[in-house]
Amino acid sequence: MGVEKQLMDSGIAAFRQGDIDKAEEIFRSFLKDYPNSGLADNACYNLAKIALSKGNQKKALSWYEYLLENYPDTDAAYFGKDEYVELSRTMGKGPVEIADECYFKGKALLDKGKLAEAEAEFNRLISQYPDCEYVDNAHYQLAVICKKRGDREGVKRHVDIILTQFADTDAALYARGLLV
Repeated sequence: MGVEKQLMDSGIAAFRQGDIDKAEEIFRSFLKDYPNSGLADNACYNLAKIALSKGNQKKALSWYEYLLENYPDTDAAYFGKDEYVELSRTMGKGPVEIADECYFKGKALLDKGKLAEAEAEFNRLISQYPDCEYVDNAHYQLAVICKKRGDREGVKRHVDIILTQFADTDAALYARGLLV
């Protein structure tokens, strides 16, 4: 991978030195010549960044899409996904919100002791994103809220949902402890 790394490094150096056109040419050539390289994801990511630096959001969006479609399990895709979502939103194309944001907003509210607001957020997640990976955790957090309020029936209701619908999750491992 020596030649590939050198080529990638030269593209990054050109980009950092402000020679955007040269960097773009290098990264495009890299993708053409080494599409299966372990560094190809970085070339896509850098091409998206170059497009953004040129003010071409549409082209940047398409590079992010290419990255996420062709190199989904890479570090560049991990970082590019959030940037893609933000850019999509900025352009009015992306989701207004994604399920994990809803969950973490509820968690932050709970951490601040804002039980009613946190409860509303977790209930919203369950109703708006019923198939997301955080539904079991949302029920767990709702059980925690019920426990803080002394609502034993509420705790039992959410623990029962976790144990029946999400028996193989981490939430199920911890849920029984809330019944004590």
